[in-house]
Amino acid sequence: MLTFASLLEDVKGNAPARAAMSLLDAALARRTSDEQGAFWRAIDLYYVSRKAPGAEPQATEAGSSPTTQAP
Repeated sequence: MLTFASLLEDVKGNAPARAAMSLLDAALARRTSDEQGAFWRAIDLYYVSRKAPGAEPQATEAGSSPTTQAP
């Protein structure tokens, strides 16, 4: 399962990712703790809602596909 913690581990070994994290850290440092928390909750929700690369799409409801929307 893809987790934010595993993504952070990948960042440590990647120079461009470390540079991006430094920019992100600097931008978040200018925000309140509530704003920072909201940002990380939004990131968490995004990654939880996305399928892992190469994974099959999962049905959202019994018998429905991810591309099918209820009327």
